[in-house]
Amino acid sequence: MKRLLKLPALLVGIALAGTAIACGNTSTTKTEKVEGTEWNVTVKRVIQNIDGNGQYTVADTARVNKGLNALPQNPNITIGWTIPNADGKIWLVAYENEPVLNEKVKVTEANSIPSYGGDIQVAFKFADAKKWETITQENIGKRLAVFVNGKLMNAPQVNAEITSGSCSVSIPTDKIHEYLPDLDLEKLKQ
Repeated sequence: MKRLLKLPALLVGIALAGTAIACGNTSTTKTEKVEGTEWNVTVKRVIQNIDGNGQYTVADTARVNKGLNALPQNPNITIGWTIPNADGKIWLVAYENEPVLNEKVKVTEANSIPSYGGDIQVAFKFADAKKWETITQENIGKRLAVFVNGKLMNAPQVNAEITSGSCSVSIPTDKIHEYLPDLDLEKLKQ
C-alpha cells in the first residue's frame, strides 16, 4: 500500500486546498466566468468505512499516520490526505489506484458562496457526460476521490446520478490564484 501521508511534504508541495466538492447543481451568490484554464481531473473509487467519517484536523495527522503503519499492504489501494480547506479540516481517504475517469476539463466559472466559508467553488464539466452519468449512477451512496492536477481534493458522497457532466471543487480563497491565476477575487466580493 502506498503511503502518501508525509504531511509536511504534502502541505508544502500542495497548494490546492479544498475539501468540499459539489457535483451537479451549483447554487451561488457571486459568479465570475473563467476562460482559458484547463485542469486534469481524475476520479477514483473510495474504499468505504476506513475510519468512521474520516474527517480530521492537521493536528491529528501524526497520531493517525502512526496507526496506519500497522495496516496490511495492498498494492491496489492508496491511502492519502485531502488538502485542508479554509477551516482546517482534512479527510483521510483510501482509494483504488485505477481511475474510473481521467479527463482534461475546461474550468467554466468560480463562485463565492457564503456557506462555503473561505472557499471558492470552481465549476467544470466532463466532456464525456454519459460516462460521468454512469459513474455517478453506479456509485450512489458511495464516495469518489476527485483529483485536480494530481492532487487529492476530496471524496464526496454521490447522492444522485449527474446527467449534465457538471462537477465542482472548492478551493480556499488564499490558494485560489495558484489554480486560477487570472481570477479577480474582488469581482466575487462585489
